[in-house]
Amino acid sequence: MGSAARVVAVRTATTVVPLPQPLRLGAMTVERREYVGVRVVAETDDGRTVAGESYALTREAPMAELVDRLVAPHVVGREVVASDGVAARQSVGAAWDAALRGSAIVGRVGLVRRAIGLVDVALWDLAGRLAGRPVWSLLDDGPHLAGSAEPGVGGDDRDVPARAVAGSPRDVSSGAAVAAPRPAILVAAYPTPGRTARDVADEVLAHARAGWPLLKISRSPDRLLMRDLLAILRAELPHVTGRPTVAGRSGVVVDVGFGWRDADEALADLDAWGATGAAGESAPALAWLEDPLLPEDAAGAARVRDASGLPLSVGDEVTDPEVFARLDALGALDVPRVDVVAIGGITAADPLVRAWAARGKVVSSHVYPEVSVHLGGAAGIGVETFDRSPAGNPYDPAPLLVRSGPVFDGGHATPPDAPGLGFTLDPDRFDLEATP
Repeated sequence: MGSAARVVAVRTATTVVPLPQPLRLGAMTVERREYVGVRVVAETDDGRTVAGESYALTREAPMAELVDRLVAPHVVGREVVASDGVAARQSVGAAWDAALRGSAIVGRVGLVRRAIGLVDVALWDLAGRLAGRPVWSLLDDGPHLAGSAEPGVGGDDRDVPARAVAGSPRDVSSGAAVAAPRPAILVAAYPTPGRTARDVADEVLAHARAGWPLLKISRSPDRLLMRDLLAILRAELPHVTGRPTVAGRSGVVVDVGFGWRDADEALADLDAWGATGAAGESAPALAWLEDPLLPEDAAGAARVRDASGLPLSVGDEVTDPEVFARLDALGALDVPRVDVVAIGGITAADPLVRAWAARGKVVSSHVYPEVSVHLGGAAGIGVETFDRSPAGNPYDPAPLLVRSGPVFDGGHATPPDAPGLGFTLDPDRFDLEATP
């Protein structure tokens, strides 16, 4: 079986799923979820066809058109070599670099970065299928880039020793890599209109009884509801889980979704919730407070961190690595969160995750668990998911759009052993057969 193939097509398709009720996310109201699917098709010298896939929320942006017009022309015709993880990293990284530089006049960050990320994820899936290995296994082949914000750009070949990051355990007798469970976080409940604090708390507690140690809720603009909700969870959650809150690993996360304008508004809300000051008997302990302000407001985030005493996590939809650097420099990044598509794909995300993990930071992901479960080596990243029951959930229908993927059990996610990313897009949702 050959280990190289040349890209012949990049295909896109979009699907829309209405939500059963509107969701309030920060200043936004979401009534539907729109997703774009991408398939990268390649051919080997012996005539075989190999394909890789990816998907992402569009956030109502024209993502398919951006992929088609700004990224695909720089990827079609390129060779993907997957004889081992180093070769895969070099060849996929070269495609990443070509797409970044080819669209630099209008891109680098923002929507174009997301479009590059979509294609990059599909290229990694293709590389894994070509090699007959799961992507997590390819990524564990060292050496690794030292968390460069732009992997492969400017001829930066600086490496860190493989021992500096967490790798997957290996079978001593065979030397084969074995998939290791990663810690997982469940998006447990949204305080939607008409629901009481007790209603939301009961939904969270039910998931805790099912074995989820780390659970996320979204912020409601109703201060009284949030105060009551956090008071219930502070009183009841430890008895349900049998464990205290551990920052980044267990307890409750509150996702603000960039909902506060500035640090003054954030601190006023937190004080009204009874959540400011050192965690203890008088304040509900949070595993972390997520995305309190716009990510670019690093100074404001640092002020919230210092005044509230709460661990902060930032990263959802961040497309610019420099945002992370500014937050980190000001001490406002207790738990980095990486959106694998938004930050530019696996090529950009994996070095970041490994660099953070090497510094002892707890790292979390934003959605797309089928992809993020492969990042960063064993326990390198906390994998976020919504409820994945066959009936779906009222918040995010993404689990219904994919087939296979990681196995979730006991608050952990185990990456698949199948070649590539180990999932496929539902063909009833994404028509990726024809070239647009």
